[in-house]
Amino acid sequence: MPRVAYMEISGDEGRAYVFEQETGRLMQEFSFSLGKDTTVELPEGVEETIVSVPLDWFGIRAMELPMDDLDSIRDVLPFELEGLVLGDPSQMVMDAVPLDQADNADDMTDMTNMNRRVLAVYIDKQRLASLLGSLKRSGIDPSAVTSSELGSLVQSLRSGGGLSELVAGSRPLEDQQLLERARAEIEEPTVNFRRGEFSYTKESQKIRRMFMMTAALAVALVLALSGHMALKAVGLGKEASAIEAQTLQTYSALFPGEKPESVKGLRYKAEAKVKELRDRTQLYREAGALDLLMSLKDTQRQGLKLTEITVDSNAVILRGTAGSTEAMHAFKDDLGAFLSEVTIAESGAAASGGTGFSITARKGGK
Repeated sequence: MPRVAYMEISGDEGRAYVFEQETGRLMQEFSFSLGKDTTVELPEGVEETIVSVPLDWFGIRAMELPMDDLDSIRDVLPFELEGLVLGDPSQMVMDAVPLDQADNADDMTDMTNMNRRVLAVYIDKQRLASLLGSLKRSGIDPSAVTSSELGSLVQSLRSGGGLSELVAGSRPLEDQQLLERARAEIEEPTVNFRRGEFSYTKESQKIRRMFMMTAALAVALVLALSGHMALKAVGLGKEASAIEAQTLQTYSALFPGEKPESVKGLRYKAEAKVKELRDRTQLYREAGALDLLMSLKDTQRQGLKLTEITVDSNAVILRGTAGSTEAMHAFKDDLGAFLSEVTIAESGAAASGGTGFSITARKGGK
């Protein structure tokens, strides 16, 4: 019966679990080393390998994006992370992990009007290439590169854990926890860094060889009935049509509701769509400041003048002058309707007359 090996890597050392592919029954455990002069020999019967790397091998960033489709989210991650991470996003392999489940229609009734909470996970291409090279020397070509520690962390977050756990990191997993996590990752990896230039090609090459063999037999049969040139023209025409159809299908999957009739100009349409998504996200970010300004407009009193307003992700600082100390305290009380922790940080006689003040607060009412 075919078997699958799950390799848990920690530095240059690791632990491997071998399971029956159909039943999930643990068949064997063994330790291994990935040093330059060492090789890893997998037991007989192992047809698939999945590798798990430590949490500190990659970066994680919690994000909210105004889209539901996970493939679309993966496509825009390089744009969204530009300037937010150390290094060039083009030199990283990225994946996205949803923290909310869109499978339940009762919980996610209208995803078009909601931001989806995800973890953007990214690993340096050179580090991934080095790992795959070390495994290749032992004849191992993993179908997925994931992380047990990340899977455990995501499970905790989905169960109600706070995002502060991202800062603290994950705790070391016990042997039984590692075994259970291995089974879960084999069934559905939390992430898979085998993307883009690092994509797993073994299965596709196998299918391609089978297709080529079948195609060769078909070509031989058709050539016996017709001319070689006619067959070549027909084959190229079908291949071109299939590529165009696949391109249109991929575009429609990325941008539901649009069904282009041809691939002409499709690249520029896709780039425009991505720009539109980024602009829309920026509007969402700026909406909080706009709401604050509208609320401050309703608190204006006679003799009150705001000279400086500072707003960041959570804190608000207001500086200005009031006609009197009583007017300053009245303004502070008005702010409590839509801000919390309102405090007069500084106050005193203003050069232009009246009372100068500096008030600090946090977003959100009491």
